Amino acid sequence: MLDQMGRHPEAQRHYAAALKIVPDEPSTLSNLGLSYLLTKDLKNAEVTLRRAAAQQNAGPQVRQNLALVVGLRGRFEEAEKIASADLPENEAAANVNYLRQMLAQQRDWKKIGRAYAPVSDAGS
Repeated sequence: MLDQMGRHPEAQRHYAAALKIVPDEPSTLSNLGLSYLLTKDLKNAEVTLRRAAAQQNAGPQVRQNLALVVGLRGRFEEAEKIASADLPENEAAANVNYLRQMLAQQRDWKKIGRAYAPVSDAGS
């Protein structure tokens, strides 16, 4: 809930406190990883989600979250391999391809934004 409200540092503190009570709990680790993702801290998101996915009782959603973060880091083949552990191969490939397209579109929009960025008039 705190992450949904944009209060990521506070949410992360709550997840850390919960992990002190139940260390390595996959869903708590997954939520913490996604909280890092929301703050664009992809490195910590991946580390945390890998830790979650390594737990014996980690569910498919944890692995799909890890696949998302790995894909966002540009490692699409690895993301597809992770995703295919729980999904049919064609569905995992489609998900990763969709992610690749979204990232490409985002880069295109950034290029367009730079092309139309106002030029400062330093001589005025």
